[in-house]
Amino acid sequence: MPELGTAPLEELASSVIEKAAHLKGLVRDPLREDLAELTRWMHCYYSNLIEGQQTHVFDIEAALRNDFSAEPKKRDLQSLALAHLDCQRWAAGYQGSPFASEFLCGLHKRFHQALPPSMRVATTGSGMTAPLEPGVLRSTDVRVGNHIGPPHELLPALLSHFRARYEATGFSRAAKIVAVGASHHRLAWIHPFRDGNGRVVRLFSDALIRNLGIDSGGLWSLSRGLSFQRTEYYARLGNADQERSSSSAEDGRGHLSERALREFCEFVLRVMLDQISFMEGLFALDTLADRIERYVFVESGLKEDAARVSLLLREALYRGEFPRGEAARITGAKERTGRAALSKAIELGLLKSPSPKTPVRLALPAKVLGTYFPSLFPPGR
Repeated sequence: MPELGTAPLEELASSVIEKAAHLKGLVRDPLREDLAELTRWMHCYYSNLIEGQQTHVFDIEAALRNDFSAEPKKRDLQSLALAHLDCQRWAAGYQGSPFASEFLCGLHKRFHQALPPSMRVATTGSGMTAPLEPGVLRSTDVRVGNHIGPPHELLPALLSHFRARYEATGFSRAAKIVAVGASHHRLAWIHPFRDGNGRVVRLFSDALIRNLGIDSGGLWSLSRGLSFQRTEYYARLGNADQERSSSSAEDGRGHLSERALREFCEFVLRVMLDQISFMEGLFALDTLADRIERYVFVESGLKEDAARVSLLLREALYRGEFPRGEAARITGAKERTGRAALSKAIELGLLKSPSPKTPVRLALPAKVLGTYFPSLFPPGR
């Protein structure tokens, strides 16, 4: 943990707490549950994009319907996305410590064992490949770019210290949020697995953010911000790998540069604030209602039913869900006309419900995302 000049970091962390709470209050259940699932898509998409692997959101949606491409490369990327989403859902239900070796190995195992054999490989610095053992700590030494990982014999001790250090009592809540960036770097520096460390580190940080209660009910993703600032992300990660400068008092007393770690923590906190602010603007109900209306009238292909369907979607947005029997009242139409508009909205995938008799809620198919949530994913992605 940074020990010098931490006041500005803790001020940023306090802003994260405040803004995350405000974002959570913008949306009510069950819509928040669906938006949290959409955020998992976003985390999956951008975390994989950081690694140079891009899966179209329509292909993710198709994979969830078990509709896989005949093209091998695209099919493998669909499998990658499914593995990532499954791992996120598993992590969301995990009750133990996110700092525990068991959890970190579980992330790696759950993710990689779901991949096809062609993707379950480790690549060495020289470009050679070898089978990757899901969930197993590396048994060889590694070098990634300029970073030489610590000797593999030290991994159990390092991971034990990693957990003890970040679970130490006495941290304020703000300090624990500063530790999101610090632990993100230190876990990447330890490099516990032969390959796949980047995704595991980001999944870990996602779990830690949720554990700290600043995920706004699952409504924002650190990985999106890191992807948009990928060059700076990697540069600051690399800077924090540097050894301490013995001539600088602000560089701490440890083996690695405290100044660079402090700068990385500040970078992560600013990315967090940026992403929370972005999602806050995206989920503001009045402007979201306007974008939903635009989709219905301009892009949905609806004609005479557009006005009534728009009213139904607006009701679902503001209330979270509503009973089917209220369709006529909401649309101001006769019973039969209201039911017809509701059926059309469900048929188009704009509303959904678990069964034909349960309340309906807003649906978020891939086709509406570009209009409902502009800039959430790159255009055409």
